[in-house]
Amino acid sequence: MTAQNRKAIVNQSSAATALTEIYNSETELAVWQRQPDPKISAYAASLVDSQSSFRGLSARLELNEIESYLSNKLPLGPGRQEMIDDLLLVSDMFSCLFELEVIGMRLVKLEKSMCPKLHCDQVPCRLLLSYCGAGTEYSLLPKSALHSQSDQAQLHNLPLFAVALLKGQTWDEANEHGLLHRSPTSDEVYPRLILSLDFAS
Repeated sequence: MTAQNRKAIVNQSSAATALTEIYNSETELAVWQRQPDPKISAYAASLVDSQSSFRGLSARLELNEIESYLSNKLPLGPGRQEMIDDLLLVSDMFSCLFELEVIGMRLVKLEKSMCPKLHCDQVPCRLLLSYCGAGTEYSLLPKSALHSQSDQAQLHNLPLFAVALLKGQTWDEANEHGLLHRSPTSDEVYPRLILSLDFAS
């Protein structure tokens, strides 16, 4: 099967080991499906509330800096420590999986769709985790088919709290990679709170 007609393959499981499937050459999306944590959900909702002063965070961090950074940036409230613990867990898994000493972290409040068109990221791999609102939408169309079939793309939603690894276009220079995805376009799912982790440049 050539790169042009190869469809993206999704590996998903309720076990965290699902994330290791990203190293499968045919896998474009690896998903660890988790049940929402009520305390974290409530805290996430407080961060996106219209009365909240939280505007998001973005930083390049070493692993030993993450906890203190989050403690300084996240506002007080019920569920705050549970949120910090979850962010630490996911960050540790991401860095261990790719043997990274430094990661790029963004936790953003989105009030409208920022990336409404299907696209591939110009990164090796990105972790996405939606805590509030709705999960990222993705298509199993091969990237090469998007131009002619964009109106016919069947979309799937990542569940809230699912930890997802999406291969980007620079995963492997010798082969075409990159999972087509976008922000949800329905106004009803906003505001959202979404975490993204990247290889730090």
